[in-house]
Amino acid sequence: MIRIVTRAHLAMLEQAIESAQARIKEVQGAADEAASCHTRSVQRLSTALATARAAANRHQADAETCREFLGLTKDQLAEAQATVAEQAERIKALQADLDAVCGAVVLLRFGRLDSVHPTEAAAQDHARSLGCPDSKWGPASSKPATEVPWRTAPLSNFVVPDGGGAG
Repeated sequence: MIRIVTRAHLAMLEQAIESAQARIKEVQGAADEAASCHTRSVQRLSTALATARAAANRHQADAETCREFLGLTKDQLAEAQATVAEQAERIKALQADLDAVCGAVVLLRFGRLDSVHPTEAAAQDHARSLGCPDSKWGPASSKPATEVPWRTAPLSNFVVPDGGGAG
């Protein structure tokens, strides 16, 4: 089959080709712009991802440092608690000793220190064991201590205040 193309028809076909080529260029430009936009988005996202990974790595290192510090702090806390418990026990023991000493008395023989006892009865028993008869106990205020063979006095009368370390 042979076809005869007229000039008008040929002009119309050429115009359609030119129009199609213009549309191709237009679509290609839009495609190039979309690809460029997509490429820039990928680059921005890649940069953001790398930044986020670096931050995550830093945070992971910081978290590990914190875990180590927490472990050390827990050990120190356990040691401090043990020390506090030991000191509390020592304070209780010292308090018991202080309670015992608060009621303590000294046994004086002619005004000179003979011994220290937890109670006056214990001091008198000790004096009796040294040969002091019950009748030799003199009243506390009747004579000077140097003239009385046996006498008791509170230990607190013989404590000299430290004055807070001054001197």
